[in-house]
Amino acid sequence: CIAGLLEPTSGKIFFGDKDVTQLQPKDRNIGMVFQSYALYPHLKVIDNIAFPLKQKGMKKAERYEKARKIAEMLQIEYLLDRKPTQLSGGQQQRVSIARALVRNPAVILADEPTGALDSHTGREVIGMLQQLHSEGHTVVLITHDNSIAVQAERIIRLEDGQVVYDGDAHAPEAIVQPTLSGEAAQEEAK
Repeated sequence: CIAGLLEPTSGKIFFGDKDVTQLQPKDRNIGMVFQSYALYPHLKVIDNIAFPLKQKGMKKAERYEKARKIAEMLQIEYLLDRKPTQLSGGQQQRVSIARALVRNPAVILADEPTGALDSHTGREVIGMLQQLHSEGHTVVLITHDNSIAVQAERIIRLEDGQVVYDGDAHAPEAIVQPTLSGEAAQEEAK
């Protein structure tokens, strides 16, 4: 809903004084990082990174210049002429992050950005997102992994569509307690 991919069934989402649902997708100042990378397999890396700028109508030379700068920042400039199928999962996720950053968004939405990565590469991706946050970007990270969630400053935990926690990620109550199911819950009740 924040990205405008779905409309809220109730309530409203505002960035500043603007209702997100009233903005055209190209006018939203949001970058998306998907768990499945969502790269265009027929495009080279540079074109995948520059794609949001093409949608805004920016000229090719300027798009490529910005894409190269972001690729250098993420240390993937050597991948620019490859296609996504020629990349590892970690490389594809870095390309996805570069594409999310190319417009210098105020908000970065990262949906399970480490879900398909090995632990080492996952830590690198989380480190990149933490760096972006320290540079002034708002990072909204969706994860089921509590070890990743507790690295944030704030956690908003949802269960069955309801907010069950909203607060400091380092508070004791921020830690997810295992849910007992079926027989285990009955044994616990005895």
